[in-house]
Amino acid sequence: MAEKSNSVIEDIKAKYDKLFSAEKRAADYILANPGECIMMNISELAQKSGTSEATVVRMCKHVGYQGYYQMRLLMSHDLGKNRVSYDENEMLNSARRLFDFSAARIAALGETIDIEMLIKAARLLRMSRMVYVIAAGNTSPIAMDLGFRLERCGIPCSYSMIPEHFLNHISLGTSDDTIIAISRSGASKQVVQAMELARKNNMHSIVISGERKTQLTEYTDCVLQIVDKQKKIRVGIEPDSHLCEMAISDAILYVVRYFDAFMKSAQDNKKADNYSDDVELLLSEYKL
Repeated sequence: MAEKSNSVIEDIKAKYDKLFSAEKRAADYILANPGECIMMNISELAQKSGTSEATVVRMCKHVGYQGYYQMRLLMSHDLGKNRVSYDENEMLNSARRLFDFSAARIAALGETIDIEMLIKAARLLRMSRMVYVIAAGNTSPIAMDLGFRLERCGIPCSYSMIPEHFLNHISLGTSDDTIIAISRSGASKQVVQAMELARKNNMHSIVISGERKTQLTEYTDCVLQIVDKQKKIRVGIEPDSHLCEMAISDAILYVVRYFDAFMKSAQDNKKADNYSDDVELLLSEYKL
């Protein structure tokens, strides 16, 4: 496995001269288009670089990784480190900087929320008889919006801004249902109460929260954690923004809508990663 101190790009450059010509074509494409490659599955990269899936896998193994899927995840993490960030004492004094600041907050989520977790959440939602989306206080509009858009995707939902309403609805839930609880602190009283009620009814659960170890996240099926590294500005005020919650909602909805394509991509990547075992790697040394 590649040394953790190196980036994927550095590893490819370090091992480049030892790669075979076909493998170099795949490596060249990655080096020239790293941002594009982290959005590609192995089939797409093979097509773009004029190689085969097996060649891509062999290249990844020669560079020092278990396969393309692992290398792509680590490369995504590497690129995330280089995104725009601002010091907390820096004034955002132009429209461009204000929007870059917001974009950096959303981009940072990619370092902490794995696509597998989003796929798991989407699978729970698609298999549910009813989905209950809950939040309290000024986070309630996020729950309302998510519930409405899930219904547009064909998933039955229950959502209300009144705690007495969503608690009453959840009391009728069953083990075929799922609850989505949204709370930045993970300690909103009405949300915690709703989660406790859902557990008694053996419901599945998805939590969107800024805290991983709270009463809300205990025993849940899926935690989508908000790590907001860009939350302070020069005047010392944390913007009362739910931009990250909205971004996670959008990501869930996207995976729900294109779930079959995500599953096929995951299966293709797994199949290709397992294709080249040690014998195949040994034989590849003698292939023209």
